[in-house]
Amino acid sequence: MSRVQSTFWMAALAVACVSTPALADNTQADIRRLQDQIDSLKAEIAGEPARSLSLPRLAVFGKVSVDAIYDDRNAGLDELLIPSTIPMRDNEQQNFVLHGKNSQLGVRVGDESGPHVVFAADLFGSIDSYELRVRDFYYKRGGFQAGYGYTKLLDGAAWPLTLDAQGPNSAIFARQAGVSWQGDNLFVAIEDPNSEIYDPQNNSSAAGRRPDVIVGWQQSLSFGHARLGMVSREIGVELANGDQQFAQAGGAVLSGAINAGQSLRLLASASAGKGFAHYYNDLSGFGDGGMDGYVFVDGLEALETTGGYLGAEWQVAKDWTLASVAGQIDIESDDRLPDDAMRRSRYGTLSLVYQHTPRLSYGAETSYGMRDNQAGERAEVPRVQLNFTYRFLHENRN
Repeated sequence: MSRVQSTFWMAALAVACVSTPALADNTQADIRRLQDQIDSLKAEIAGEPARSLSLPRLAVFGKVSVDAIYDDRNAGLDELLIPSTIPMRDNEQQNFVLHGKNSQLGVRVGDESGPHVVFAADLFGSIDSYELRVRDFYYKRGGFQAGYGYTKLLDGAAWPLTLDAQGPNSAIFARQAGVSWQGDNLFVAIEDPNSEIYDPQNNSSAAGRRPDVIVGWQQSLSFGHARLGMVSREIGVELANGDQQFAQAGGAVLSGAINAGQSLRLLASASAGKGFAHYYNDLSGFGDGGMDGYVFVDGLEALETTGGYLGAEWQVAKDWTLASVAGQIDIESDDRLPDDAMRRSRYGTLSLVYQHTPRLSYGAETSYGMRDNQAGERAEVPRVQLNFTYRFLHENRN
C-alpha cells in the first residue's frame, strides 16, 4: 500500500470516529421528539369521547289496542261511534264485535327538538277488513310543519278522553295536506280545500280554486289555555257538463281547557260556520259527509253549521280516571233539503280508565249516539265498550 492510500484511510477513520457521537446525539434527539409527539396525541385522544358512526335519532312508537263493543241497535259502523251513520229505520239489530283496528305504528326520524319526519298509521283503512290508514306523514322543524296530518284548527290539548276511537261528533277534526307555522301564540296555515258537497243528482265532483286559509291565536293561562281558530275557504263543484260553481265559506272555533283543581280538568269547544261541515269529526268523510253545501236547482249554496262539546276528566284515585263528554252538531233547517239529510247529531260518553302501568291501561265505556233528519225523524244507539291498550316507544341514543 502506498503512503498516499495509507494517509487517506487514516483520515477517513479519524473523521468517522469524530462524527459517530454527533450522529448518535442527533438520533436520540429525534427519538425523544417523536416520543413527545406520541405522548401529546395520546393525551388528546384520552380527553375526547370515542368516535362512532353517527346515525340520525330514530324512534318507533305506537300501541296495540283491542276493543270489545256491544250495540243494542244498529249503529251504522261497528268499530266507531259516528252518529251521522246511524240508520234512520230498521235499526233494531244487536251487534257484538271484537277488533284491533285502533292499533297504531309510527316512526320518527330525527330528534323532536330539531328537524324531524313523522310517519304513523292505524288499521282503519277499510270498513270490512284490516288495512293501513295513514294518520300522519309530515316534516317539522321548530314551528314550521309541512305534509299530511291534523288540521291546524284542531285543539289537541282540549280533546276529551274517550275509549271510542272516533271521539266527539262536534270536535274539530280533519286530516289533510297542509303547510303551517306555529309561534308562541299566533298560528297560520294553508290546507287542502277538500270540499264535501251534497248533490242529489250525484253528477258532480269537488272542485277548488284556492286553499283553505287558517289563522288563530292560542293563549296559555295559569289555569289552562284558550284557543281561537278561524278559516276562510271556498267550496266548489264541477258538474257533469264541465261547468263549475263556487260559494264562499268559512268558520271559527273557540276551545280551551281549565284545570279546576289537582284532579279535575274541564274541556270545551264551540264552533260555527258556513260551508264548514268538513271540519267536524262527525261529518268529515262519513255518513252525512257532504254537508258543506248543497247543489240546489238554482245552484250551489253553502250550508250553516254549529257545534260544540263539554267534557271533564276526574282523577278519582292514583291510577283511575273518570271521564265524560257531551257534544252536538246542528245543520240549518231548509225545506229544500231532502228529508233524509241530517239535521242534528248528538254524542255522549262516560268512561272509566285504569292506568295499570305507564304503558298498559284498561277501560270501560258506555256511550250514546243520536241522529235527527230534516223530516224530524230520530234514531238513537246505546253502546258498551271495553278496551285494552299497550303503548310502546323505542328509540336509539346516538
